Amino acid sequence: MRYLLISLLFPLILLSARPDFKEGVSLYNQGAYWEALRIFAELAEEDISLSPQQSAASYMRIRCYNKLGYGQRALMLARQFPVTYPESEYLDDLSFLIGEIYLSLGDPREAAWSFANAAITTNSKKIRKEAREYTESVIGTACDEQDLHALATKSIDRTGQFLALLVAERFLSDGNRGEAINILFNLRPFIKEDDLRKRAINLYGNIGTTKMDTIHIAVVLPLSGALSSIASPMLNGIKYAAMTFMDSTDQTVQLHIYDNAGDLSESIKIARLVSANPKIIAQIGPLTNENIKGTAAVLNDTHIPILAPTATENHLTNLSEDIFQFRATRERKAMALAEYAVKTLGLKTFAIIAPSTEYGQQFADNFSARVDELGGLIQYQGWYVGEPTDLSKVHFRKIRELGLEELYEKMQADSLRLDSLMSGLISEGDSINIYERQLQPILKKQRPTRADSIHISLSHIDGMFFPIHKGSIPFIASQLAYNNLETYVLGDENWLDKATLKKNAQYFPKLTIVAGDRLEFRGLDPEFSDEYGRIFNAEPAQYDLMGYDAMGMLLNASGYSGGIRGNLWEVLSNSPTYEGIVHKIQWGGDTRRENNLVFLMKYEAKEFKLEGYFDNLGFFSMDSTKTDSIDLELPSETD
Repeated sequence: MRYLLISLLFPLILLSARPDFKEGVSLYNQGAYWEALRIFAELAEEDISLSPQQSAASYMRIRCYNKLGYGQRALMLARQFPVTYPESEYLDDLSFLIGEIYLSLGDPREAAWSFANAAITTNSKKIRKEAREYTESVIGTACDEQDLHALATKSIDRTGQFLALLVAERFLSDGNRGEAINILFNLRPFIKEDDLRKRAINLYGNIGTTKMDTIHIAVVLPLSGALSSIASPMLNGIKYAAMTFMDSTDQTVQLHIYDNAGDLSESIKIARLVSANPKIIAQIGPLTNENIKGTAAVLNDTHIPILAPTATENHLTNLSEDIFQFRATRERKAMALAEYAVKTLGLKTFAIIAPSTEYGQQFADNFSARVDELGGLIQYQGWYVGEPTDLSKVHFRKIRELGLEELYEKMQADSLRLDSLMSGLISEGDSINIYERQLQPILKKQRPTRADSIHISLSHIDGMFFPIHKGSIPFIASQLAYNNLETYVLGDENWLDKATLKKNAQYFPKLTIVAGDRLEFRGLDPEFSDEYGRIFNAEPAQYDLMGYDAMGMLLNASGYSGGIRGNLWEVLSNSPTYEGIVHKIQWGGDTRRENNLVFLMKYEAKEFKLEGYFDNLGFFSMDSTKTDSIDLELPSETD
C-alpha cells in the first residue's frame, strides 16, 4: 500500500517540479534572460504531451538568445521553427522577431526584408503597424545605397513591391529622383493591390513636384601634354553645351573634369574614381584608342556610357558594351570610300600607299578588301615608316614600272596589229602606233627602265588611296607631281588641311576624301559664335564644336533616362539619328554603338564640296542638291 501511494504521488511530484511557462515570461519581462532561457529551453525540449505550450516556449527561447547577444544561435533556431511548428500561431511574431535578430547582427538589409514580410503577411493589426514602422525606419536610416538597390530588386511579390516603394521614397527624399523613377518604372507592371497602387501614385505625384536632379558627367581629357591643343577647345565646347542646357531647363549639370595627360595609367586611375562615384552617369573621353580601352576595362559592367569623341579604331566597341564611338571607324570610312570610287566614280585599278601604323594598315586593308569585293583591282600596295619624305625610290618607281611594262606590252600588241593590217585593211591615219609614240623617250632601250621615264605621263592607275597622318600632304603633292602620274587621288579626313591644299592645288586636279564627321555646310549662327567668342576669347573651331555636340547628345539623352546610368545606356543605344550643331550621329555597326554616317567630299576650286553620304541605308548622292562649301575643318586623327 505504501509503495502504491508513492507510485501515485510520483507523477504529481514531477509535475510540481516542472518549470512554469508563466514564470519564464515573468523573468523575461524583468530582464532575467538567463533564468528565463533555462525555463523555456527545458519546456521546448519536453514531449508535446507534457508541454502543450512547446511552440510558445520555443519561440521565447529564441527571444532570450537574441536578448543575450547570441544572435546566430537565435537565427538558427528561428529558421528551424517553421519546419517544426508549421501551424504555430507564433509564425507572424517570428517573422518580426527575425527582423530584430538581423538588426542586432548589424544586417539592416535582411532586417528590412523580415520586417516588411511581417507587415505584409500578418493578420495582427498590432504586428502590422509595428512591422511597417520598423521597415520604414530601417529603410530610411540604416540601409546604404547597396542595400537599397538589393532590396528594390529582391522580389516582385507583395513584400518585394512594398519594399521597393519604400526604397523609391528613400531615394526621392535623398534627392535622387532618377533612381526613384527607375524603380517605379520597373514596378509598374506588377503592382495590383489597391494600397500599394495608391502608394505608388502618391510617389509619382511627389516626383513630379520634386526639383530635378543634377546631371553628373565625367570629362577625361589630356589637358596637359601633347594633345592639350585638342583637349582644351573640346573642353570649352563641353562647358558651353552644359551652360546652354542649364539656361533652357531647370536641371543642373556638374562636370567632373579630369586631366589624364594622355597617359594610360592615369586614365585607369581616373576610371576607378568615376566608378566609385554613384552620381556620375556618363563619361566623355579619353581621346586615344588605348586610353579608351583602359578606361573601359575598369568601368566594365558599370553601365556608365563612355563616349569616345575621337577614337576610330575598328571593333573598339566590341571590347566593352559601354563604349560609344562618336566618330565612324576606319573600316566604315575605308569601305565607303572604296564603294564610292568603284560604283560612283567608275574607277577600276588602284594603288595604295599608307603609313605602316595600325591606323594606316587598317585603312588600307579595309579599302582593298572592299575594292576586291566590288570587282576592282589593287595593282600596288606599299608602306612607309615615319613621314613620307621619299616615296619615289621604291613606291612610285614600282608603280611607274608597272605602267611602263603595260605600255610596252600594248605597244607590241599594237605593232603586230599594224603589221597584219598593212595590206590596206586600215587607213593611213589609223596606222600610227600610239603606244610607240608615247614611249618614244625610252625606245632606245630594249626594255623600259627607270631611266628618263619621268617624262612619260602614266594613267594606268585609276585611283591612288593615301590614308595619311596629319601634315603629310606636302610630301605627297610634290612626289605625285614629279612622278607624272595621272590619277584620281583618294584620301581620309587628314586631307582636310585647306591652307596646305591651296598651296598645292595644281597637283590635285581630282581629289575626293572620306570624312567620319558631319558638317552642316552652313555658317554658324552669329549669335552662337559671338557669345562663344566672348566667353572663351576664341572663335568656335573644329574641336570646340566636337565637344559641344558630344555633350549635347549626352544631355539630350539624359532627359529620357531619369538620371540612371543603365537607363542612359539604353536611351543612347536606341536613339535615332542625333543632329548637333555641326555633327550628325547614327548608330550602326555590329554593336549598334558606332557612328555609321560617313561623308564624301570633293576638292575643287580650292574648296570642299559635299558629294554624298553613306548611312545605314546606303549611299545618298548630293548631285541634285545645292550645297555650300565647307567653312569648317573636320578633326584630324589623334591616334
